[in-house]
Amino acid sequence: MMQLKPFVSLFNAAFWLAISVFGVIILSEFGYAFDHNFEAVMGSVNDPEDGHVVATTCYTAAFVYFILSGLFACQLVVHQRLPRGEIRL
Repeated sequence: MMQLKPFVSLFNAAFWLAISVFGVIILSEFGYAFDHNFEAVMGSVNDPEDGHVVATTCYTAAFVYFILSGLFACQLVVHQRLPRGEIRL
């Protein structure tokens, strides 16, 4: 059976997993706000005309962050399966 080796360190995988989860949450909330034309994001003269297009962009970016968080979670699992000290560069 082929042994998987991690691409990033344990610290980097945990750090970027946390950043990715935070990105999913924030971008989803922004997408919801733009999609429902909340006054805080759509009330100024400098704000975008079509909030639905901006919401779609936010949701797409949140989906990309969701995929990245899955990849970093897999890296954490690979780190747990490797014996301590076996990682070589």
